[in-house]
Amino acid sequence: MQRDNNIVNSVEIVNVPPAKDDEVFDEVDVPSGASELDKKDIQHVFQGRNLAFVSTLSEDGSPHITPMWADMEGDLILINTFETSVKSENITKDPRIAISVVENNNPYNMVSIKGRVIEHTTEGADEHLKKLAKRYLGIGKYYYREPNRRRVILKIKPEKAMGLSIHPAFYFLAYSPWNRHKV
Repeated sequence: MQRDNNIVNSVEIVNVPPAKDDEVFDEVDVPSGASELDKKDIQHVFQGRNLAFVSTLSEDGSPHITPMWADMEGDLILINTFETSVKSENITKDPRIAISVVENNNPYNMVSIKGRVIEHTTEGADEHLKKLAKRYLGIGKYYYREPNRRRVILKIKPEKAMGLSIHPAFYFLAYSPWNRHKV
């Protein structure tokens, strides 16, 4: 497994295919068509209009998952929600969080991240929501916001990121970089 020096020192980037039941991967030979995941790849999926599937842990330990708008500033992932949302309440009890983002235009560009919410703040949350609305809706206003609900930003520090980036031409050819087809 190769670590990328462009990633924050505390983040482990893992580039491995899905494991088979009896198989363990120590090293992965990433063939042409697939590329190593690095910080730029992670930032790329957060710059587009790609939904982030955010999972927090409920009080009983079960996952609570929601598709959301997300942003990345520096090395932190920012999620904007309202203060009394289930995910906001969940992270006050357990700050662990998982996020999965798949690029709309190429579903084989994806990243899954495990991390922790390191800050839960209302400061700048309204402006952040306008920024996200501009990106995701094309307008700088979120019309579904209820005025009595205060917005909060959940700032997430990634601890582990796994992903894959395959050029779209390869999936049109039913190409799998992990299983080379023999003729």
